Amino acid sequence: MIRVPPVVRAAALVALVCAVALPALAQPAASYKNGSEFYLAYRVAFDKATSIDELLPWVARERREVISKAPAAERKEGFEMMKMFDDRRSVKVVRETPSATGAELQVEGVSAESQAKATGVITLLKEDGAWKIVRESWKGGGR
Repeated sequence: MIRVPPVVRAAALVALVCAVALPALAQPAASYKNGSEFYLAYRVAFDKATSIDELLPWVARERREVISKAPAAERKEGFEMMKMFDDRRSVKVVRETPSATGAELQVEGVSAESQAKATGVITLLKEDGAWKIVRESWKGGGR
């Protein structure tokens, strides 16, 4: 059996969380007209989140299950790192492209710390009638 140092496990969890980019507060299943509306609500909720467990309702089932299985200490550390590195503000959706299973969003934001512009691609899924985040990928504007 290979022993993986805790810091490596935590880094892997952070990478997973950042790839998924999770927000807080349970979201009603069908209350968003489109992926853009859902994602902007997610950004507000993300800013208010105080634990990764609050973010799970916003995430696609497959990612949610992986995160839920991680030890509490790793979830806590992953959440803290996610909040530290995702400081984007004034996020807006530039384009929404519907797909057979959800949507892809092109987004822009500004780093709160550096004031640099960032662009992102957000992959959303419609799961049991509700929007969920599959992946969030950003370039620029980071710390």
